[in-house]
Amino acid sequence: LCLSTSKWVHLHFGDEGLKCLFRRVHAALRPGGLFLLEPQPWSSYRKNAGLAPHLLRNYGAIQIKPPQFRELLLGEIGFARCEELSAAAAVPPATAAAPAAAPAVGAHGARGPGFAQGARGGAKRPLLLFRKGGV
Repeated sequence: LCLSTSKWVHLHFGDEGLKCLFRRVHAALRPGGLFLLEPQPWSSYRKNAGLAPHLLRNYGAIQIKPPQFRELLLGEIGFARCEELSAAAAVPPATAAAPAAAPAVGAHGARGPGFAQGARGGAKRPLLLFRKGGV
């Protein structure tokens, strides 16, 4: 599960750090295992790159952009399949037969992590679901 974190790994450790993360995730999964990734848009990288000199330096050296993550994970990293999910599809709606549990309240808003409300719009980004081969 990698929600809203790939940008920070990428900015701190560059392309090689991101590839290292993806290789470690792949290696840790059993055959048929799933990896859920929420890549941040490239425009959000620039907004955060100025927070520290090394982030700005790494930002300037990045060659692998978020739209290329799917190709990287399916090719070089070795995942077998990828499915794009919308955040709305990831959580089934509550039904009358099954009352909804009380919402979690915390730093991420009333609905919990993955459903940030407000300017960031975390719940609006697509999720990429990768499956490791071998099943």
